[in-house]
Amino acid sequence: MEEQWYTITGGIDVNTAHNLITYINGQIYGSNIKKLKILLSSTGGDIDSAIRIYSYLKALSIEIETIAFSQIDSAANIIYSAGSKRIAIKGCRFFLHEGTFTVGAQTTTLHNHEESLVILRELLKKSINILSKETGKNEEEIKKLLQTSTILSAEEAKELGLIHEILEKLPLTKQTQ
Repeated sequence: MEEQWYTITGGIDVNTAHNLITYINGQIYGSNIKKLKILLSSTGGDIDSAIRIYSYLKALSIEIETIAFSQIDSAANIIYSAGSKRIAIKGCRFFLHEGTFTVGAQTTTLHNHEESLVILRELLKKSINILSKETGKNEEEIKKLLQTSTILSAEEAKELGLIHEILEKLPLTKQTQ
């Protein structure tokens, strides 16, 4: 089985989504990849881009494994939850919160502000839905965790259902069959 690794560190933005999707598409169509391992440590960022990455990864017909180290904050939780197997390195922290949003034009018509608010509410709703689906927790429980800006240890994130396995060391070995 051919596997491919991809690493995301730093903030999540439109370039993160573009680069991941472009690179992985090239790898899938250029070789016989059956498994993608994503090594992830991030302070979070743009929730729209994180949802785009999540949706892309879930739509792939290959196995996705996500491996968290150091910190998984904010929007990075959405990407991390895309793994059918989710590993975290002991000591990794998970920060769940509603997210912060940047609206393009600060000076604009009321209609444009209202439209932005509709989009921002939809992104929050989608985030709650994704985390609820992937952890098996109900949406109200996830919404409360986000509203209270919750920081979880790897052990607590495992209890929540976000993590499947906690390891001491990064599993940086390539497996072939």
